[in-house]
Amino acid sequence: MANVEVKRKFIEQVKESRSKIRDCFKKSHEALQLRESILLSRIDEIEKEYNIKNEEMQELLEALDKSKSLIANTLTSNKLKATHRGLESLINKQFEELSADTDNNIEFEWNNQFEADIQQLGSIMLNGQTNKPPTHTFPPHVKPVVPDYKAKQLPTAYYCKKSTDKKAPGELNYPTGIAIHYQTGNIYIADCSNHRVQVFSNNGHYLFMFSEKMNNPIGICITQNMVFVTQYSGNCINKYELEGKLIKSVGRNGSGEAQFYSPRGLDVSDRNNNVYVCDSSNKRVQILTQELQFHSMLGRDLFKYPLDVKVTTDKVLVLDSSDPCMFVFTSDHVLTNKLITRGDGKQTTHPNCFDIDRYYNIIMSDYDNHCVYVFNREGEQIHKFGKKGQGIGEFINPCGIALDNTGHIIVVCDKNTNCLQFF
Repeated sequence: MANVEVKRKFIEQVKESRSKIRDCFKKSHEALQLRESILLSRIDEIEKEYNIKNEEMQELLEALDKSKSLIANTLTSNKLKATHRGLESLINKQFEELSADTDNNIEFEWNNQFEADIQQLGSIMLNGQTNKPPTHTFPPHVKPVVPDYKAKQLPTAYYCKKSTDKKAPGELNYPTGIAIHYQTGNIYIADCSNHRVQVFSNNGHYLFMFSEKMNNPIGICITQNMVFVTQYSGNCINKYELEGKLIKSVGRNGSGEAQFYSPRGLDVSDRNNNVYVCDSSNKRVQILTQELQFHSMLGRDLFKYPLDVKVTTDKVLVLDSSDPCMFVFTSDHVLTNKLITRGDGKQTTHPNCFDIDRYYNIIMSDYDNHCVYVFNREGEQIHKFGKKGQGIGEFINPCGIALDNTGHIIVVCDKNTNCLQFF
């Protein structure tokens, strides 16, 4: 009986425990459901708050963008107005200065100032002296001052140094090509029979010379930082630094590519820096890169004896001894004109060198007629100055000629050799 009673109590305890466990689980489940409901409700509230804050943030960002745009437009407008006022003031000031200089018969030059984004004017004295060395950066064929050719009767400057040997520094012996460095104004002259290049200041005073690997230098041209010289007897082209250090020499006697036979005048293209060389006895113009590598040829079977060449961004002009005449090509080497240059109703009997101004007027030295002719772009004579003699304003076999960007024409001669004349 005792065992039965124990078993019965045990079963009742088990049932009671199960009931308690079920009640506990039920209460836990209800608590979890309540907690879940509370959490879901809070999540909904947080999501609503987030959406509201996000909308407010978007509105703030849009307002900020509008503010930035308004500020930028305001600043740009103010800067443009300030710049306009500054430029207008500078232009008016320059116009007044230019008018005053013109009234006093003073020539002017442009000084190209990239840093200031504005061109400023300076004055140049009529006697060829300048207040300061020119600092212009115009390329060789964009000369800001076109000479008054009719006024070129007597030189404004005349420098002459003579001795018996013609070899001293500053003395010339058969000078030929002239080139002007358009930043310093220095004048580089191919001193042919002295086998050297001599350098003079823009007012004609001797500065220095160089002669490495030269054999009758005859043609010369200058870029911003390099000097190119043809060697008439050496049949080559030399490349130098402005101070005269030899960088490279290319060529030998022959008729192949980058070979030459009595090369004369040369020039560097404003457009691509290619070097155009009158390969005279080969009756052609050779075109080299600035590194003096062969590029192409021009005028084969067209020229008789090319003497000099000038190259701009849109034209190539070649002076030839045939007739004599000037061949005019486009920058793509298409022949567009062939000018017969006649002076005083007759042909120029022995042209030597030439230069051009910004309007393509041609300034040419005539070796046999002992004068300088000026032709327009159609080949019509518009002026002539000089006559045979060894005095001021006179020539004996004029050779090298160049137009600087202050409006002066610079001439050197074969016979009365030791002089520079500035017209």
